[in-house]
Amino acid sequence: MARSNDTTPVLPSFLEPHAHGHSLRVWCRWCCDWHSHGHDDTPVGDTTHRGAHCYAPDSEYNETDYWIRVTGIPFSTARKTIRTATAAQQRAIRDGRISEAVQQLRAQEPDAG
Repeated sequence: MARSNDTTPVLPSFLEPHAHGHSLRVWCRWCCDWHSHGHDDTPVGDTTHRGAHCYAPDSEYNETDYWIRVTGIPFSTARKTIRTATAAQQRAIRDGRISEAVQQLRAQEPDAG
């Protein structure tokens, strides 16, 4: 669980079922995409630390990693509220070219209830 004086970002996660249990999906505002992490049965409402999977060179998460707050919200619900980057935008993000459209994608916040 995150310490009260810890400045590491805390991101909401959304449960995605699969054949072997659940994954935790988090919205990465830097990559403008959803990252997937294994779920170790951390209870809803608790936090768990994860390493960043970011491909955006300007992502602060590459230096800090992040805490994931487990929500009970299904990923199938959360993903309907967020627009992800296109393949061309993902290439531009990887190259460090951040357009106005990408800035708008980065401004999105998932509804974590």
